[in-house]
Parts: sequence; structure tokens; C-alpha cells
Amino acid sequence: MKIGIVGTGAMGSIYAAILADGGNEVWAFDKWKEHINAIGRAGLRLEGSVGDRTVRMNATTVAAEAGPCALVVVATKAFDAEQALRDAAPMIGPETIVLPIQNGLGNGERVAALLGPVNVLVGIAAGWGSHVVAPGHVHPEGSGAIHLAELRGGVTPRLEGVADVWRAAGFRVELYGDPQPMIWGKLIANVGLGGASAMTGFRIGELLDNPWAWSLTLACVRETAAVAAAKGIKLPYDDPEAWITRFAAKIRDATTSLAIDFRAGRPTEIDSLQGAVAREGETLGVPTPTCRVLHALVKALEGRAPAAADAAPSMGAALPQRA
Repeated sequence: MKIGIVGTGAMGSIYAAILADGGNEVWAFDKWKEHINAIGRAGLRLEGSVGDRTVRMNATTVAAEAGPCALVVVATKAFDAEQALRDAAPMIGPETIVLPIQNGLGNGERVAALLGPVNVLVGIAAGWGSHVVAPGHVHPEGSGAIHLAELRGGVTPRLEGVADVWRAAGFRVELYGDPQPMIWGKLIANVGLGGASAMTGFRIGELLDNPWAWSLTLACVRETAAVAAAKGIKLPYDDPEAWITRFAAKIRDATTSLAIDFRAGRPTEIDSLQGAVAREGETLGVPTPTCRVLHALVKALEGRAPAAADAAPSMGAALPQRA
């Protein structure tokens, strides 16, 4: 399959390399020239949880060089998706399937607003993590599953076909007939851990061990679950607070991608996490005071001069941070 990866940062590079190694015609598209040039010269090296391999593929900063693809995976941060899709327009033909794999709410809807909903899938990366070591060199942390769904619901032949391509390349793939439990199930982790870790500077184990910090996590989890219930969405687990506690205990040395971006003075995904929960809660009449406060605090301080923080890997909900 001819596949375009729009945004080849920490996670997009994993998708590009493994899919290319699986025999697909992959085009890595990004505006980061040093990274793209390094991939073009010597291939993309993955070194970590998926072994140590260097994969050759097409890499470009000019989408027209790729031309229309059968599948375009959007792997940017949520706030960069619209501009990235405009930049990638030559890669998207009338029959191109577009698959955003991003954190937070509204990712599929943003794509559909630009391109129409007909050819839009949605996905999440569950249990994956990664960081960029250097241009052309990425270190995966963990090797989880890719969860996929049709934006409009149903398990269709084309959804199964896309899943087969990812499976053939070596990914574990799970399909959902309804995208909302898939999206909100991971949202609980992103919202519960992201804002609290950004504000405290704690790793996940430190959040879990500190009753004041953990109370912020649990409050965000309760608020997010209440909004999901008001929307009629059944989460993929019965007790969100028990689930987030078990999840956090497994990744005690991890930090969150939101905290990493916050400490580095970069824009964060807080608008599509706590901010999105607060907006949904307001529409439905569900109180979300903790999400609102954490959203406001992160936005108030976002973009300040980078702190002297250690460089850490980034992972969907949370990732191991290397010593």
C-alpha cells in the first residue's frame, strides 16, 4: 500500500519505519528538514523496544513529490493537524483514507471538517512511547497496540483492510465498531495524568505517591468519566479510578508528553484534553472544576522560557523517562 505519514516525529517515525519495513511504499512528510534529510540520506533508525533496525523509505518536505496515497496517517500534535493537512494536500486524493492517530478529543472531526467525513478513520496508540534521539534516529519505548475505528462507526471492509496492512507489518491492532469508547478510554489517562504532571513536575510514580497530587488526577478522572456518562459513552473499563491507579502503578518512572512539552516551553495539547472535557461538560451541564483549573493554569504558563528539564521520551498517555 502507498502510505503517507504526515508528521514524522517520535510516533510518526515508528509508524513510517515499521510500515515501510513491512513492504509498503511509505512517504515520510514533515517540515523538519534535518530529520527528513537524514532519513533520505541513510534511512530511519529505530533503536529500542522494536529492536535496532534502519529502514529506507521516501522522505520529503514537499508533499507534491509524494502525490496521492491510498492511506494518509496524521501523526502531528492535535493543534498542528489542520495546517499539516493543508500542507499535505497533494498526498490526499478523492479515494485516500485519512487516519489521524492523536491524543485528545475532536481529531477525526477536525479532519472531516476539512475533507468531509466519508474517508476518515480514527486511531489511538495504546501503550506506545517514543523519543527522537537525533535527526533520523528514534527510540521507541514500549510496543503496544494500534486501535482503529471508522469515524462514522461500524467495522467495514476497508477498516479491516487497513488493519490487515498494519498487522502484516508487525503491529498489534484492535478494531472498534464505535470510536467513542476507544477515544474516551484513552482520554481518561491523558486527562488524568497530563495536567497534574505538568503542574507538579512529577513523574507518574510521584503523582501516585503524593496524596495531594493524586487527588488532582482522580478528580480529573471522575469529571471526565461523568462527561462520558452524560454523553452515553460506555468506557472500556468499569471503574475508571481503579483503572488509572493500576495503569499508573505500571509506569511509575514515566512522565507525560504534555509535561515534557510544558517544561520545554512548547505548546501543549491541553486544549484537546482538559479543555475539551471542560467544554463538553459545560454543554451537558456536568461540572468539571478541576479540569477547568488545570486547563487555565497550563494555558497561563504555557510557552514560557524552557526550564532546565531533562530531555524525556514522549508517549501517548505517559512514557518511561530515561535516566
